Amino acid sequence: MVEMAKTLKELESERATMEEEAFDKKNKLLNQSQFQELLELQTDEEPDFVEEIVEMYITDAQDLLSELHVLFSEDKFIEGKPDYNLARAVLHKLKGSSSTFGADGVQQKCEELREHCINEDLDTCRDGEGSLAQLQRNVDILSEFLAKYTAKTKEIHALKTAEGGGAEEEE
Repeated sequence: MVEMAKTLKELESERATMEEEAFDKKNKLLNQSQFQELLELQTDEEPDFVEEIVEMYITDAQDLLSELHVLFSEDKFIEGKPDYNLARAVLHKLKGSSSTFGADGVQQKCEELREHCINEDLDTCRDGEGSLAQLQRNVDILSEFLAKYTAKTKEIHALKTAEGGGAEEEE
């Protein structure tokens, strides 16, 4: 085997770097305290808990985004325009679940798009600052991060299990 397996310390360091990036106020990917609360709910008896919650959130977010894309497609217009009230209701659901999850960036983009819906500004709803396209990008970036994060966490858990939990004693 050419490549050496990573140590527990290296894996945990990589995960910590990922967290720093996600919790950075400029990136606005995740709210640190809310995400930490979620992480603390995971136990050895339920090692897949966080992964399951992440999967549910991402699935729901993608479903709600699909609904918004349909609402802003011209074949679903009512009297020549989208159903802005329904779009705001869908955004309210996504904003609420994002708030609970700690997805600050998604929550912020939901609020910006909601404002465009209130103003019934179709072009800005579709593209530009605070648009559906931007909201979709935020969810996609968050999804990618969470996939990498949960994979890294599983790798750490597997190594700890393989070492019989003795990794802390070796350091």
